[in-house]
Amino acid sequence: MSQQTDQPSTTGAADAAGGDAGDAVASERGPDRRSFLKYAGAGGAAALAAGCKEREFGDRNVETFTPASSTGTGTAPPQPLSGESIRLGCLAPQPESFPVGQSMWNAMRMAVADLNENGVPGIGGRGILGARVKPYVGNTEASPGTAREEFRRLVQKNGCKTTFGTFLTQCTLQCMPSMKATDTTHITTAAAGPKPARVVHDRYDEFKWHFRVGPLNSFDLARAELEFLTLYASELDWDTVSVLIENIAPFDPFAKVLDENIRGIVDEVPVFKRSSSGTTNWTPLYDEVQGVDSDLALIAQALTGTAAVKQWANQNRPFEMGGISLPAQIYEFWEEVSGACQYVFTMNAVTPQTTNTPRTQDFMKRYREKFDTYPVYSGPITYDGVRVYAKAMADYVLDNGLERLPTNAEMVEALENVTFEHGTILPEFQFTPKSADYAHDPAWTSMKQTGVPVWQQWQVDKAVSEDYGVMHSFAPEQNKTSPYSFPHWIDYPSDHPANTEGPPGRNNGAGDL
Repeated sequence: MSQQTDQPSTTGAADAAGGDAGDAVASERGPDRRSFLKYAGAGGAAALAAGCKEREFGDRNVETFTPASSTGTGTAPPQPLSGESIRLGCLAPQPESFPVGQSMWNAMRMAVADLNENGVPGIGGRGILGARVKPYVGNTEASPGTAREEFRRLVQKNGCKTTFGTFLTQCTLQCMPSMKATDTTHITTAAAGPKPARVVHDRYDEFKWHFRVGPLNSFDLARAELEFLTLYASELDWDTVSVLIENIAPFDPFAKVLDENIRGIVDEVPVFKRSSSGTTNWTPLYDEVQGVDSDLALIAQALTGTAAVKQWANQNRPFEMGGISLPAQIYEFWEEVSGACQYVFTMNAVTPQTTNTPRTQDFMKRYREKFDTYPVYSGPITYDGVRVYAKAMADYVLDNGLERLPTNAEMVEALENVTFEHGTILPEFQFTPKSADYAHDPAWTSMKQTGVPVWQQWQVDKAVSEDYGVMHSFAPEQNKTSPYSFPHWIDYPSDHPANTEGPPGRNNGAGDL
């Protein structure tokens, strides 16, 4: 069968929101963290261009990381894989500089260091039951063709047993025929498009090799946003909500689910528009939102987030703003917009303040100490993904009395049956079964039950930082680190929640910088 025939179709089910929101990106050079934000502000295409494709980090490099505290059982664990070596690949866009790719690669190396020092979570020892783990990276350049080439190189040249990563769903799809050809498992950690999981369901025997540890697929992200509005719209007095979703393919399924359901949750939705990814002047759109007395502009933005935030704040628009903003998930965003993102909120996986699980803060603090910043969502997802894989392998080896590495086909079975309770994002993680409509995706029920996603708002909190914004989470309740804060320039009625004595309120008593 030709490769063209084997290729899962990229037509039909559209791509996703969340980690895919840069799918339309195209440029001549790879952006660093700041240039990503600048491209987003300009609404321009920001592609990740060529960088160093082949970069190996062996044991010496990995051991420069401070490992997590031991999670062993206190007794000497079995080490049936002693003497073995397991190579893991990371498919990351511009891992040296681009926030999504950089967070992936940094987090993978942290996970590997932790495994080699402390063993599998809940089991202990060293490595995976004695097998030493080595990480390798491939720069996908956010290009489907390059991603396919880098997958093949990592597997065939570097001997990687599995790969992690991929930022864009098109990149993931392009790798799937090679997963099939080489019988190699891949665990996606940054793309939310539903298509790969659907392909696994429809053509399981061929493409069972693909798993996604995160983010949630875009349909679940839309359901999470609807649940968020159901729980909080009334409390925050959002009766009239206008929706502005960037008109790029990754947001299509998200927009469809939202459009079909939001009117049953809030009183009025007078504006529901797909804004151009080239928008630089937001005044006409904001005039329209303001003209219908909107309480909230519910956004989904990837390429236009910076300009949109600056103009909303600088014009003191009398409505709140938030939803999904990829730039607002980046720690340097506050500096890039000179604090104009205060009060803007966005869906996220974790924040520097949240305690999704007992391990969240340890991971975030160690990452901050090592890299002088905080990771975007792809970091903790990749960190958890590597550890989920290690736990699945260890369980399979011990349950079956093996003294060898499981085959990749056996690892599919192992991953399908793993339960992981040592994550940084979810208290308990499992993959959806092969019979699910979206197979091998994160098993997720609801925001209220799992605590994910979190809803992050940029706030001023001098108890945390004297001169920089803080990425507080105001929802859901179990991951709340601060009450919601209302923009100080809006003249709210006396009976509005912003004017109540207790939270939520204006600035939560923290004041302005």
